[in-house]
Amino acid sequence: MIVITGGNGQLGREVVTALRKRIDPAKFAISARDASKAADLAAEGITVRGNSDYSNSDSMARAFDGARTVLIISGNAPVELRRQQQRNAIDGAKRAGVQRIVYTSVLDATTPNSPFPFTNVHRDTEAYLADSGISHTITRHTAYAELNLLFAKGALATGRLSMPTGDGRVAFATRSDLANALSVLLATDGHLDRIYKLTGPVAYSYADVATALSESVGRTIPYEDCSPEAYSAGLSAAGLPPFLVEGMVGMADAIRLGLYAEVSQDIERLTGQPADDGLTILRRVAPTLSKSI
Repeated sequence: MIVITGGNGQLGREVVTALRKRIDPAKFAISARDASKAADLAAEGITVRGNSDYSNSDSMARAFDGARTVLIISGNAPVELRRQQQRNAIDGAKRAGVQRIVYTSVLDATTPNSPFPFTNVHRDTEAYLADSGISHTITRHTAYAELNLLFAKGALATGRLSMPTGDGRVAFATRSDLANALSVLLATDGHLDRIYKLTGPVAYSYADVATALSESVGRTIPYEDCSPEAYSAGLSAAGLPPFLVEGMVGMADAIRLGLYAEVSQDIERLTGQPADDGLTILRRVAPTLSKSI
């Protein structure tokens, strides 16, 4: 049995879609805090284990009962809470007798002084996992290509793409490609104690993102290398909670420093298919975004 944590989240749902193409859905389940929000998956025959909360290791042990392999998708919480939650998930897996954990980390997890605040959480989780005695597989992810759709909405409204990333580059990857690679790791053997770097095939600057957006909507949207303070203020004005504002500002600084520019072919090695270009989804969706603004 395989259990996917956060199975009702954006990445989790993509993993469900990819995994059901590889194995019988009866052989895996998802865990979720609120099972009612995954009612559609349950109606499709996916087992949903509700009341599963990273804040409670006992609930995670129940969610993992009978599982041989689990996918722990990193949580979404302030740094210290997130650190403890992910330890709780590992503790729950250990008590449930799980034999292998697949964990989603970040590309700069080994960078000691990364300005991205969540990097420290991932480094801690990787170390805790190594000390757990459970066999594991770690995937270090680049930034989601889909995030550029959110930035594009703001850029289309203001007439410029403002990011404090300088000339830094990112090898954006889609959730679909990340999920496809994760589904291979869950469904096949031979990945014990391995680390995979999951990125798109090309690293782009945000000036490149602005160019792709401009070409897609038929008007010039210039890139502006704004200050971190201006970026932070814009995110706060958009209603993001402080911990996410801090995280996104830190991520932008990490990009500026080149910590997300690495290009890996691990997605293609795992899946047998090349990863999508990281700007493809922006080029496809941007015209629709433009019409809605």
